[in-house]
Amino acid sequence: MRIKSLSLAAAFLALSAFTPRDVAASGAEIAPLRIAVFVGGGARNIGAFRWLEIATLAENAETTPVDGASIRAGALDAADVLVMPGGSAAMEAKELGADGRERVKSFVRGGGGYIGTCAGFYLVTEPSPGRKANYLGLIPFHDTIDGMNGEAELMFKFNDRAEALAGIPKGGYRIRYAHGPVPVRSDKEVEGTRAEVVATFDCDYNPRRDPRPPKAGHPAAVAAECGAGRVFVFTCHPESDYDDRTVIEGAFRYVTRGREVRWRYPQRKAGQLAVGFVSDDVFGPETGRLVQRLVTQGEFDIIPANAKFVEEGALRHFDAVLVPPCAGDAESRKALDGANIEQARRFVARGGRVVAWGNAAERLENSGLEGVSRVADGESAIAELRKFAAEPVCHGVSGIVPPAKVERPVRAAVFAGDGCPLGNIPQLLEFSPEYTVGVVSAKDIAAGALKDFDLLCVPGGNPSIACDTLGEAGRGNIVEFVRSGGKYYGVCGGALLVSRTEFRPGADGISSGDTPFLGLVPFKGDLPHHSRGEAPVKIRLTDEGKSVFRESKDVRTTWYAGGPAFIPAGEVEDSDVRVFAEYESRVLSTSSPEATPDMTGKAAVLGGRVGKGRVYAQCPHPEFHENTFDMVRDGFKWLAGVRPTGTLPPRVRGAKSIVVKIGLGDGMNAAVNYVLKSLLHDARFDCRIVSDMGHNELSHYDAVVMCLFGKDSWTPELKAFAANGGKVVFVADTAEKRRVAAEFDGAIVVESCDKVIDVL
Repeated sequence: MRIKSLSLAAAFLALSAFTPRDVAASGAEIAPLRIAVFVGGGARNIGAFRWLEIATLAENAETTPVDGASIRAGALDAADVLVMPGGSAAMEAKELGADGRERVKSFVRGGGGYIGTCAGFYLVTEPSPGRKANYLGLIPFHDTIDGMNGEAELMFKFNDRAEALAGIPKGGYRIRYAHGPVPVRSDKEVEGTRAEVVATFDCDYNPRRDPRPPKAGHPAAVAAECGAGRVFVFTCHPESDYDDRTVIEGAFRYVTRGREVRWRYPQRKAGQLAVGFVSDDVFGPETGRLVQRLVTQGEFDIIPANAKFVEEGALRHFDAVLVPPCAGDAESRKALDGANIEQARRFVARGGRVVAWGNAAERLENSGLEGVSRVADGESAIAELRKFAAEPVCHGVSGIVPPAKVERPVRAAVFAGDGCPLGNIPQLLEFSPEYTVGVVSAKDIAAGALKDFDLLCVPGGNPSIACDTLGEAGRGNIVEFVRSGGKYYGVCGGALLVSRTEFRPGADGISSGDTPFLGLVPFKGDLPHHSRGEAPVKIRLTDEGKSVFRESKDVRTTWYAGGPAFIPAGEVEDSDVRVFAEYESRVLSTSSPEATPDMTGKAAVLGGRVGKGRVYAQCPHPEFHENTFDMVRDGFKWLAGVRPTGTLPPRVRGAKSIVVKIGLGDGMNAAVNYVLKSLLHDARFDCRIVSDMGHNELSHYDAVVMCLFGKDSWTPELKAFAANGGKVVFVADTAEKRRVAAEFDGAIVVESCDKVIDVL
């Protein structure tokens, strides 16, 4: 996502300096740009799929998937640009072979363009000192360390040279990063190459327990003249930022000497099957051509996924999955079998269709997964999807209707107010027979609503804002609720809220001050924790934690989103609170070059008695992904004595894909209650709830519902979504919101949440 923009005048001046290599004389037709996308050994499926999709949908371009064999056979003779996706540079080099590597070097030095991401960056560098690798040595850079440098969305700063060379507006860009190089310039230059750094890491992110060299200031993107050709390489993955392709456009512009590469934005069509392209293996040129056909025909809504996506719950939003064969000798990561076999079985049991062919079908059958539709080839796979789409929908297997509640369920109140977005926990409890859920606002709590509940859940967010919104009466009622026997489950900001941390009232962020939070646990946050960003993080269970999370591994990876790292802060009267888990790895910062305090060894999960009640406080977010839901269930079991057994509602074939964006502010509880009690129970909708909308997924939704919006809600990406046929609904329940909503040209405006279904 671009953070800063270049003025139109400056952009024009930057672009006017280009001399396009193959722009024909005035009036002549420009030949299509010929793009080769590498899908051979070493190219991981998600990146290869995305690059193939981008290039295939480019205007005035012809795209060909290639592997090592086709390159050795001369495929690059008919190409203008080679795109090398992320994955493993060592495997890519092995796949190319000595002849293929020479052909790539000759292609570039002879005038071709090369765009590489992550492993594609490694591949054109020189090996790190002391390391043997068959890299191409086209640019005078090498890596500082041995890889595995973390995975997160990081901040990168593009400089004046990016603007001058590629027309990329200078400034900060937030882009996905996954174990890419942290390069330095070599002492020795490469003959015939003139390389320039056009972007640097603008953060100090480091996930390891043992520190590695800081990333801040290291090159992150390099543009180079290599003989007669050009190279533009990224350490990160801009192809993952699906709707902001500014830097990708710049890369093509640079390596083609001025060609403007634009592409159509695909948009899900009503009634389409949501089909996951599920693979962790190299899928090769044959399957690559199938991908091209799928994305150009637009018959199905195709979404790439891998083992990690399945672990995190992606199958819940698919109607069917395609599992292509593995090309070459790559080793499967078992996207649907292995650790994910139970999720795959649940997917099939609720009516999902698994379509596989070749060695992938054989592997799934050997794993014991029943119900796989085994087909002969990709053509047969498409025919099977068409057949499946024509079958009648059986709503009886939807799972949308929750099981009947037990006789005496735990009465859980979920706080929905300023500073606390929804998250997945209320949904899990809503569909658990052991719990009932009520949504309460700050006003409700101040008025005494907690007397009707056994447990209060406060989701993540900004505790400073939440504390102000609750007011003295609300804060006092929560303290009294807990001390008199109530249970408190806090997540991230909700965990910090019960600590002895002192904050500054009304602060935009969470900064130190002299006003205490609720002070129910003898810990405080090691401010400024909020600047660490978002990334996976490892936590290690303590001996007390092992008795709470009985089935868990001692070290778990879970999602972290700017939450606290707790340190001791004095005694709390009549309490016994213990540490259940400590941070095993660090998140220095994903968005700033300024170092933040080390998290390693500090408390990540707390729990214990306070007065007659109990408090459970988790700093990271295991509720974000299904593969860590067990920690959420165990936390509630420890806190309330009852383990919630519900699951999030799965998609019913033919459902409309809906994303509901619930902003923060007065009236949030009404919006949350509507979603929990209405939309999530309606089998006609596959509903996802977010507080911050990732625009890179918009093309896979039918509609976006905006609750508690502001005048800046009509973003360019949302406008593009609407222009491509997506439906945008604004809930304007006040006169002021209706006035603002009137400015959203092309949107549907309703006066209350209960009118949303009528327009969907």
